[in-house]
Amino acid sequence: MDDRKKRIDDLERDEQEARSSLDTLLENFGENLYSRTKDMQVDFEDIVQYNVYLKDIAESNTAIGKVEEKNRRFRELEEIIEIKEQEEKERARELAEIHRRLGKALLENSAYDDFTSLFREQAEALSSKSASLETRIKELENREGGNVFSWIGKSAQGLVLRSFLSKAQENQEQLYLDIGERYSNRDSVSDKEDIAALREEIEKVRGVSRAAMDELSSLRDEKRVISAGFGIDGNPQKQIQNLKNHIGQIREELRNLYRNFGAQASGIMDAEIQPERKYFIDTIVTAEDGEIIGRAVRLNQSIIDYEKAIGKLRAALSIDEENGRIEKCRRTIEDKKNKIAELERAIADIEDSVRDSEARIQELQKQL
Repeated sequence: MDDRKKRIDDLERDEQEARSSLDTLLENFGENLYSRTKDMQVDFEDIVQYNVYLKDIAESNTAIGKVEEKNRRFRELEEIIEIKEQEEKERARELAEIHRRLGKALLENSAYDDFTSLFREQAEALSSKSASLETRIKELENREGGNVFSWIGKSAQGLVLRSFLSKAQENQEQLYLDIGERYSNRDSVSDKEDIAALREEIEKVRGVSRAAMDELSSLRDEKRVISAGFGIDGNPQKQIQNLKNHIGQIREELRNLYRNFGAQASGIMDAEIQPERKYFIDTIVTAEDGEIIGRAVRLNQSIIDYEKAIGKLRAALSIDEENGRIEKCRRTIEDKKNKIAELERAIADIEDSVRDSEARIQELQKQL
């Protein structure tokens, strides 16, 4: 490989490092300079744009915070609602158990026959059926002896009877529940002590349940409002990502402003600065900035030197390449000329042969 190509690669790498260092230096310097204009009344376009960008970023960050807070609250509401719904299910089971106890107590107390008479026949039928099934199951379990087929038959029969018993007990519990619920909804009357205690227990659970349902309703309304907002504005994660992308674009625009301002203040762009702009920069640049400006000038000069050196090496390589092409063309021309000379000699030989043939024809014609 030509040493000059390696030298170009090295110089380009050095130039890139110097350019990266200069960009970072100018960005930091420019950002520092813009911060000094905070309380100044100036109408330079870039400073106006700088303040617009900062405001935009601040508003976008605030918007992100609001979306994140809404999203956090939405997740929190989901968890709270789920917990409270589960609690309400537990209360419903607790209430159902108290209603069953109430219904059974009413059936067992003759003082409430007027109310329970409508259910008495069904209750006695279910109780009788349950007792009968329990007796038959015990009798089946107490039977001994028999072969394997008899044992299989008893086992199958036992399973069927237990299924019937379970259904009868389930219907009995449902009947207790229906009786208890109906009675608990009646207006307060002079109840026996045990019945009154159960009704008081029911009202206590119902009171807790009503308060919980009111709270649940409020929480669900809040969740719906937040969800509706997400429906209009889009998925919260997407909103946040879009805002972050927007902030990223603004920060890139700011970096361009910083680099440009830093370059102006470092004297790198003197030829492009208007007098009033130069005067303004002089008012905000301090003696402490001298070191930064010096480094920027040196880095900028090194970049220029690298570019010149790279340009010279590339020009030298290009000249060599052009000379190589010229030499190649010359060799090709020489080869073509040699081929033409050979063709011309061949043509001359053919022409001589044609003349010889014509002379012989003339001699032969004289003999005719």
